[in-house]
Amino acid sequence: MHGFLKEIFTRQKFQGLFVNTALGNFAGYIAGSLVTLAWTHPALERRRISNLFGLLHRKKVVVHVLPHWLEWLFAVLIGFLVMEIVRYWFNRKRYDAFLSAVQPGTAQGDRSGNAREREAAVVELSDSPRG
Repeated sequence: MHGFLKEIFTRQKFQGLFVNTALGNFAGYIAGSLVTLAWTHPALERRRISNLFGLLHRKKVVVHVLPHWLEWLFAVLIGFLVMEIVRYWFNRKRYDAFLSAVQPGTAQGDRSGNAREREAAVVELSDSPRG
């Protein structure tokens, strides 16, 4: 059991997991923040009684083009999509091997070398821990 755990939880796999997660989360956060910045803009306060009709200094006010809940929803959605794209980019070799193995045209009677390689890739993908 100890050997199995030692083989599964290697330093290289943990490093890959942490780098993948950190970069994916950071990219998602940046994308969500940029979405929020895209639908807001600063403006100067208008003349009114609170600033003595322009005699006092005007404050900068942030104007939201969309309602806050819709802006938040777009930020979360786009941030999630960017995070998943980064995760896919890191794991694209494993996904490509899996997708090539699942393609139609690999019938049970087809046991060529390529079919065996694809089958081995699927077994390797299913045996490896997600990360």
